Amino acid sequence: MNQNETMVKPANGKVKIIKRYQNRKLYDTQQSCYVTLDDIAKMIRTNEEVMVIDNKSKNDITAATLTQIIFEAEKKASQYAPLFTLREIIQNGNGSISNYLAKLGAFPADYMTKQAAAQQAQAEKASTDSVKENLEQRVANAAARASVDSTAKVAAEKATILPGLQDDNAPILPSSNNGNFNN
Repeated sequence: MNQNETMVKPANGKVKIIKRYQNRKLYDTQQSCYVTLDDIAKMIRTNEEVMVIDNKSKNDITAATLTQIIFEAEKKASQYAPLFTLREIIQNGNGSISNYLAKLGAFPADYMTKQAAAQQAQAEKASTDSVKENLEQRVANAAARASVDSTAKVAAEKATILPGLQDDNAPILPSSNNGNFNN
């Protein structure tokens, strides 16, 4: 089961897809308009199911986006969590709220294992994609070099032909051993 399968399906069966572009803009594919983190938070508050996809890598970045929404809300909050709680999260969860909640048992027993496996699979896919892109770039570079080499070879061959003469019209020069010349 991957990250997408852990989501609860909405009553209407529709999951709203939000694309995140490299410029960090968020685009609602259903409404055909740009949205903000606040807009996504409002969608979630009205029980809309939202999935955020990185447009370039096609990876599901919903969890990271929702975490960012929570972080932004905390920055705007007039009252923060108590310092002892924040310190405990850093000490016992290595600074990660997810790790801290997992240690408290807030997730199903196998959730973290499945998350780690999904992240590893995603990293392997990214690695494979990187190798593929590297190989494609090397092939393109080799083809470009071959084209340049071929062009240089043709130019060199043309440079050896006397001006005004073609290969087919090259003069036959007399040889010194045919006896037609007087020395």
